[in-house]
Amino acid sequence: MKRRWKREPILKLLLVICCILTAIYMAVQVARLAGSPAMKSVGGAAGEGVILIDPGHGGADGGASAADGTMEKDINLQIALPLADMLRFLGYPVEMTRDTDRSIHDPDVTTIKNQKISDMKNRLSLVNESRLTISIHENHFPQTQYFGTQIFYGTNNAESVLLADTVRESVIGLLQPENTRELKKGTKDIYLLHNAKVPIILVECGFLSNTAELQKLKDPSYQQNMAYAVACGLLEYDQ
Repeated sequence: MKRRWKREPILKLLLVICCILTAIYMAVQVARLAGSPAMKSVGGAAGEGVILIDPGHGGADGGASAADGTMEKDINLQIALPLADMLRFLGYPVEMTRDTDRSIHDPDVTTIKNQKISDMKNRLSLVNESRLTISIHENHFPQTQYFGTQIFYGTNNAESVLLADTVRESVIGLLQPENTRELKKGTKDIYLLHNAKVPIILVECGFLSNTAELQKLKDPSYQQNMAYAVACGLLEYDQ
């Protein structure tokens, strides 16, 4: 009962914020359909004050794969693009590590293994030039019963856990009320989280291994809703 009482002010504030975002969301859809140049990712290195959106994997690195062949890299991008659009409409300077299906490894690197290493180093460079980073990923377990968004946070900046907490509360409040997953601290196995100096979170949006959740993650409306919930969480953090 006490936990519910503590969450009510947060949810009320999120409701107000999300009413504002609803109008922005509709404007994003109109602009995207119209092919507005404002909807396209800005090239170049991330600068001071930039929010970096990182759709995990890309190119030859597909990430996790669902039973029906759905690749993690594709779902990541389909959530990251509208997230970047929404934040731009709110006035944030936004960069993306990628806005198409590609790796960002150095051009002279040839083997897949070395491309992955180069890609991660280049992502880390962009991360550490940003104000904060949100990395979008999907989960996958051998067991198919697991579901729900889970958020990992970076280890080198105390703001990471604060950002992770507000995004988690937003996703639960707006999209997944049944989600009981707790925040997780990034380990050395998660390269970006372990080495980033700026606030950073990794959002595992759902499980490709869960049939019901996979269908949601493939749905463009659900992808937009997930982006919307993450954007609301960032706004709450940035108050």
